[in-house]
Amino acid sequence: MTNMLKFDYHTHTSHSHDSSASINDMIEKAIELKLTEYAITDHIDFSYPDLKILSPQEPEIIMQSMLAAKERYDGKIKILCGAEFGLRPDTAKVTEAIAEKIDYDIIIGSAHVDDIQLEGFHSYQFSSHYDKHTAYTIYFENMLETVKSCDAFDVLGHMDYIKRYARYSDNSLEYDDYKEIIDEILKVIIRKDKGIEINTSGYFRGLGHPHPQIEFIKRYIQLGGAIITIGSDAHKPSAIAYGYDAAYDILRNLGIRYIAAFDKRIPKFIKI
Repeated sequence: MTNMLKFDYHTHTSHSHDSSASINDMIEKAIELKLTEYAITDHIDFSYPDLKILSPQEPEIIMQSMLAAKERYDGKIKILCGAEFGLRPDTAKVTEAIAEKIDYDIIIGSAHVDDIQLEGFHSYQFSSHYDKHTAYTIYFENMLETVKSCDAFDVLGHMDYIKRYARYSDNSLEYDDYKEIIDEILKVIIRKDKGIEINTSGYFRGLGHPHPQIEFIKRYIQLGGAIITIGSDAHKPSAIAYGYDAAYDILRNLGIRYIAAFDKRIPKFIKI
């Protein structure tokens, strides 16, 4: 990493169902990489049909763990206490109640589950039952309904997430095929003063591009969006800040000179 702004705003620990990494191991790696700001954003998701539903008390337990780490590493790295909320319209009330009760620094809102998964295709088997255009359209329709109905997020996470797990012969997503609905999603979050992230996990997974793909980022900027964060979506120490130089290159090539940094869910703009 050559850039002086070493912020990772999307990471997971063993409090997430899909990570076994300890908070200490993740933070120690972030310090080794000389990060200056590091957000812990473990999953809080009430929408998965094939996982044990979280209890409303678990977010408080996770927060206590983050606060303890924040105190433990005080003076070595700035730790942000965050969350990645799995968002759907039918879970908006419970997630909004948590967001009001717990004093987060940043909340990423991510569409992990759409109506297809709720039909029973829990392990992303939808590719065998729906053609790609139909599946992707349903995914974006659900996302639009979600951002309209829910305010419990600051940054919309990995907007083209569905292509990561689809099982088509060609998982590619052409922006123009879904332009009308994606543009409406972006317009809604801009009106609500919400941001998007450049999620660099696509580089770690060998896709050669971030989530969302560059067309989404460019269009968000064209429509007047200004709040952009960078996060690795790391679930283990080796993925922290992976692909960051490429992410900063994207921003510069798009003419972006500022990145958003959060504190108590309030963004401030830092020159890159």
